[in-house]
Amino acid sequence: MISTLWLTLDAVGSFLLGLVLFTVPHIAGNFIFQRETDGVHWHLIRCVGGQFMAAALASYLLKNSNKVTHTVCYIMRIVAYILLLLLHFETRSVNPKLVNQQIMDVVKYGCFSGVFLNILMLLGNGWPIANNLILENRVGNCLYQLDSIASICIGSAWLAFPKWLLHRQVNVALDASHELCGRVMGALFVCSFCVAQYALHWPTSQDRKVAIRCRVLCCAAILSAQVWSQWKYPRDWSEEGKQPAG
Repeated sequence: MISTLWLTLDAVGSFLLGLVLFTVPHIAGNFIFQRETDGVHWHLIRCVGGQFMAAALASYLLKNSNKVTHTVCYIMRIVAYILLLLLHFETRSVNPKLVNQQIMDVVKYGCFSGVFLNILMLLGNGWPIANNLILENRVGNCLYQLDSIASICIGSAWLAFPKWLLHRQVNVALDASHELCGRVMGALFVCSFCVAQYALHWPTSQDRKVAIRCRVLCCAAILSAQVWSQWKYPRDWSEEGKQPAG
């Protein structure tokens, strides 16, 4: 009962935050950085919003499932909050005036509370881990593992060098605020690895399909954000960045 209520609240909160970031990234960006932001900011913020909505979908679809799926929701949140805390302390040390101090305080205390509460929920849940690997489903097992590997690699790349990933695609001068947006997106990519990794061992196919649905929503949100940004903010994107990948 408590787990269901907690995951419901988590889903509602993540969805509302993601919806705001996805639909009005210009307002969110100007509020966070206390200055006029550009189309590159808005694209990255919109991608982050899509990731939050995908995480909300996972919590919502798994809230009435068994305890082993709840374990994944808690671990995903714990990893996300820890990575966001690291970004918070790095930003406060290197660029103390980059983000409004009140927002920084909200992020810090919110992340600390999130880590503490999700650890309590995880321990109270018994920290169960499933062991129902379906050996015959080789293709599906391979795809789940590839998704997990891709999440870690893509997220790590955005955490490590976001400016390098963006510099040939945009016409604006990139600064620390663009890097922070990219690193937040990278952190959320990294923490999503555990959904596909643990889904390999979930006992029901219905639960395993949740990982697919969440990844589809995340990818669809990022793709739509890319298309919208290049159409709506053409001055901020270079011709090379508008070329289709591949």
